[in-house]
Amino acid sequence: MALFRRDSPAPAHSVTFTGPSGEPGGGTRIAPGARFEGKITGTVDLVVDGEVIGEIAVSAVVLIGPQGSVTGPISARVVRVAGRVAGDLRGAERVEITATANLEGDIAAPRVTIAEGAFFKGRVEMKPAPGSEPAAGGKTPPTPNSTDRAHDGRPTKPPEGPRNG
Repeated sequence: MALFRRDSPAPAHSVTFTGPSGEPGGGTRIAPGARFEGKITGTVDLVVDGEVIGEIAVSAVVLIGPQGSVTGPISARVVRVAGRVAGDLRGAERVEITATANLEGDIAAPRVTIAEGAFFKGRVEMKPAPGSEPAAGGKTPPTPNSTDRAHDGRPTKPPEGPRNG
């Protein structure tokens, strides 16, 4: 019995465009050679194969193609990066960084995938999506603190200072 299953990955440009009500064909594409400066908002899928300088905030899928470039933050339901991004990513469902990606920025999403070969410089914060169940038994796992103490509060190393002996 296999513990892991390898599904064939979808090609980097495999985005099914849907409109706000789910009908096909409602996406937006920034073509290679095009440059957009400003804020992009909306409710439809977005593919960036050109260059965007500014914020992207959509409630659908954002795909940065292998030739695409974004300088600025991106927030969407799903963010998939195959090109270059200099900015923070926030995915309501997930963020996917493919092997051809070059990302300099922080990632925040409930699920994050970073493929082998991708360049990534930043931090990752994974938290459950709003309204989802808490992890195992409803307890939040302990977080390390700046005081060097064991889980029961005792110091893990003897205090510094003069020793009698």
